[in-house]
Amino acid sequence: MKTRDYIHLSVNGIVHQVRGKTAFLPLSDFLRYELGLTGTKVVCAEGDCGACSVLFRRPDQTHFSTLCSCISPVYLSDCTNLITVEGVSSNRDELSEVQRSMVDNFGGQCGFCTPGFIVSLTHLCEKRNKECKRDALSAQEVKNSLTGNLCRCTGYQPIIDAAQSINEQAFTPCSKLYDYEAIDRALLESAKTPVAIETPTKNFFAPLEISKASKYKEANPQVKIYSGATDIGVQINKGRPQAEHQLSLHLIDELYDLTVTDNNEIRVGARVNFEALYELAESEAPEFANFLHLFASPQIKNTGSIVGNIANGSPIADSTPYLLTANAVVEVAGAKTRRDIPLNELYSGYKTLTLKPDEIITHIRFEKLQSEDHSFGIYKVSQRRDLDISCVNSSFVFRLKENQIEDARIAYG
Repeated sequence: MKTRDYIHLSVNGIVHQVRGKTAFLPLSDFLRYELGLTGTKVVCAEGDCGACSVLFRRPDQTHFSTLCSCISPVYLSDCTNLITVEGVSSNRDELSEVQRSMVDNFGGQCGFCTPGFIVSLTHLCEKRNKECKRDALSAQEVKNSLTGNLCRCTGYQPIIDAAQSINEQAFTPCSKLYDYEAIDRALLESAKTPVAIETPTKNFFAPLEISKASKYKEANPQVKIYSGATDIGVQINKGRPQAEHQLSLHLIDELYDLTVTDNNEIRVGARVNFEALYELAESEAPEFANFLHLFASPQIKNTGSIVGNIANGSPIADSTPYLLTANAVVEVAGAKTRRDIPLNELYSGYKTLTLKPDEIITHIRFEKLQSEDHSFGIYKVSQRRDLDISCVNSSFVFRLKENQIEDARIAYG
């Protein structure tokens, strides 16, 4: 099959085709040094501070979300629309409604972190527009939306005041800032062609079919499979070498599946991010949704995936204890076969999985635990309440019958 040797994306309404080694740069470096969009700042290089935040949307979506560009390689933005702080107003001579409110309420302060806050507040307005919310913004809603943004001046009150002073009736949705109808058509057309980029030191492959991805993994045993890169991106920024072969599954449609099965299980594809899972869990698994609300910033939840969390194989992964107690099963696919593996049989050691050389995790499914049938709790101990690695996390599930414990499941990380 024909392949393309470039990453196809748009930035502030301008389409780019990115080739060669530039496709392997952190997205923040591409924006700053290749395009001269210096409003996107890099400080922590870990996805913690939010100064590098940009907005993104796939052409099949209606609203923009945020991501941390410092830990995301350019190639993960293939077939994606991006907006930086320079582009939140389609007229460069006018401020957007969010920018105007930040100026009027003195939210800028030293100005260094301000672009990231503006991007995150723009996402907040986008989300409220998507949900058709018309009530006044509460201070707590603002704080929740800014979990992933740090202010070096520690002057958060003017920023909160600015957010609550935004005239949402005057807010222009990001999808209306540029001619996305034409851009989306071009990106959707590109998404029908697999990507193969080769450089002297690194190779990138994004197929359209799971079988092709499996064959590539079997032929290149040291390949790294990227989803949101919320962990691998940090490792690269800390100086760990990138893998010679890098694989993305973002062009495989079936991996975006998110459903409740006839067996009362939640089934999640490998490309489903935590935010989409959270939105489903709010109604289908409220206790799990409460936990998902706690453990990551919006930027991380918008890109990180639960399958990536599992495949990373870390004992401090936040989702794994709950999934173990919810009798999770991972679905894996090889070049010619598919099979199920109970999650408690997936790990053979630290970051070591019981997968065959050609197998890739495609989905995970787990019981939709109901409070009327079970007594359960999910806990996390960390030095900070928000946006911190677990010291200990745990999940407990008990099924009771006549005040007797009939079944008990306990898992710790």
